[in-house]
Amino acid sequence: MSVLLEMLENLFAKPFTILYPKEKVPVPETFRGRVTIDDRTCIGCSKCSVVCPVQCIAMVDSPAEVEFKGKILVRKKKPQVKLYQCIRCGLCERHCPTGAMYLKDELSESGTDKEVVVT
Repeated sequence: MSVLLEMLENLFAKPFTILYPKEKVPVPETFRGRVTIDDRTCIGCSKCSVVCPVQCIAMVDSPAEVEFKGKILVRKKKPQVKLYQCIRCGLCERHCPTGAMYLKDELSESGTDKEVVVT
């Protein structure tokens, strides 16, 4: 008898799931989302690629002039992140001296192409 009663209660109950993407998923304040690189402030120091535990950050050629602490630096390379290999540990963000690399507080997309990069 109790099984039948439970089935009837669950039949008319509101679902526990969220109707994504119609309803947005609440994101915690300290959530580590998609990796983002600000090209205007990156000095190409390669600290991010050195500290990355999964080695998903490669330095690629990208000459540019960047201002850092009141001086104009000539950057030779910039980081390129393989998005779906990144484990979002936050070490790159922590070690970036200019704050050019950071993790957004929004959900990242999913996919199957392992070669998708963020530059």
